[in-house]
Amino acid sequence: MSKRLLIIGAGLEQVPAYQLAKEKGLSVVGTDMNPDAPAFEFADDRLIASTRDVDETLAVVQAYAEKHPIDGVMTIANDVPYTVAAVAEILGLPHANKEAVRKLTNKIQMKAAFQENCVATPEFATIRSLGELEEIIERFDFPVILKPSDGRGSNGVLYVEKDTDLSWAFAHSMASCGNELLVLEDFIEGPQLSVEGMFVDGCYHCVAFADRNYSNLPKTKPFIVEDGGTIPSRFDDSLLGDIRAVIEAGARALGLTWGPVKADIVIDENGAPQIIELAGRLSGNYLATHHIPFSYGVDLVGAIIDLSLGLKIDVNYLKPKYKKYLGVRYFFPKEGKITAIQGISVLGDDPATYNLAVYAKAGDRQPAINCHAARAGTVMMRGNTYIEATRKAEWAAKTIRFQVE
Repeated sequence: MSKRLLIIGAGLEQVPAYQLAKEKGLSVVGTDMNPDAPAFEFADDRLIASTRDVDETLAVVQAYAEKHPIDGVMTIANDVPYTVAAVAEILGLPHANKEAVRKLTNKIQMKAAFQENCVATPEFATIRSLGELEEIIERFDFPVILKPSDGRGSNGVLYVEKDTDLSWAFAHSMASCGNELLVLEDFIEGPQLSVEGMFVDGCYHCVAFADRNYSNLPKTKPFIVEDGGTIPSRFDDSLLGDIRAVIEAGARALGLTWGPVKADIVIDENGAPQIIELAGRLSGNYLATHHIPFSYGVDLVGAIIDLSLGLKIDVNYLKPKYKKYLGVRYFFPKEGKITAIQGISVLGDDPATYNLAVYAKAGDRQPAINCHAARAGTVMMRGNTYIEATRKAEWAAKTIRFQVE
């Protein structure tokens, strides 16, 4: 009989994991609160539960597992590693240390662990009230970052300047916060990278480095919304080695020694890497499913599937096979009703040159873009060099136009 894999979440960005699991001959069970979630099309069984509600998911999964043994549990592009760890622990399956993963869900505990273990991270303070924000912010130099301590997907993350209305900023960030604790953090002016890797047999393997693009910050602030980037990174092996070391130190400071580790890194004015945040999952926004396989020839999703099933991982499988360049940009239409999307045909019909994912269509209402989920889509352009891939992505993002009224 085929092994049965449970995937927490059945959204659009989980679809490739479902498809790959089926290609591997696995029986796939998915969970999602939405009965019509797109990845359910590729599931053998569907369990309806919120991925963020650990107790609800545990109850539904345990009831199912009484009749249908589960061999592994995982997620991708879904910031619910604690749900994954809790389910795996109950079922006796391979998983990351649950207490370590719990710290990932609270940025205050995460950053405190970094500081206690001398892992470089921007200075921060805990904010519980508007009065506390008004008092503590005087100790920081502007600009600063204000964000929910339990946030996801840039929801509630603000770039706070000297003239920002602190009352509004506090209310906005707190509206996206479940535990009523905000983080006030130094804004480090410098290049940022997204880094993907995983622990196998207690050893950390850093697989992919992608440069992140925030050149549109003047247009989106006070909201901080990434506008793609370029992979592989332009930085040299020496700096990438330093980045790898600080990520491993940060993970071990939390007690993480198993499974995927995603890192958001900033390079400070001294050229040293600092950890903004870590996550115990593979990235969304097509980084793990599209960018890394194309640019490095490494199937991290397949590796996580195998690891979750308790299969032996050949670490040579995680080493880059080559480096090919991919430029990525997102679409930022103005707020309003989308009446037409133009310019797609200009990209041509050769699938070997680009990938395109448009989330909106004519007739949809485009919300104000104040977080990652509000972007209208992404384009991924291939190039022979870093510069060529970046320029192609910038050209494509300008060529595809959203008419909005």
